[in-house]
Amino acid sequence: MAFINPNHRGLAYGDGYLQGDGQLGQVVRIVGNDLFAVNTTPTAKSFGILIKDYKNGEMPGIYCMGGVYETDVFEGTVNPGDDLKVSANGKLTAGVQAGEEVIARAVSVSGGTIKFRMLI
Repeated sequence: MAFINPNHRGLAYGDGYLQGDGQLGQVVRIVGNDLFAVNTTPTAKSFGILIKDYKNGEMPGIYCMGGVYETDVFEGTVNPGDDLKVSANGKLTAGVQAGEEVIARAVSVSGGTIKFRMLI
């Protein structure tokens, strides 16, 4: 089962609504007044990471504004020190290219989980 643990939590935002469904650990962006959607575009500004699964129209809990977290929700190969961006599936991934937003930095990688410092 997917998880995200706040080891040293930043802020959490719990106002507004989710446009479309979202899963725990997916990255979201602002799409309107108090309206969020899963971000699938690495060049778009991200707002935070979903605390759990949410359905369309629900008020999501979002980790944002820094902190250190641990999760198994990511794609590809991540190494300690890698800058992380959002993937086409709304998950953390390495391989940041020019023009893409860095949203986190990997602190450690162990047993299928990553610990990361959120930069958004």
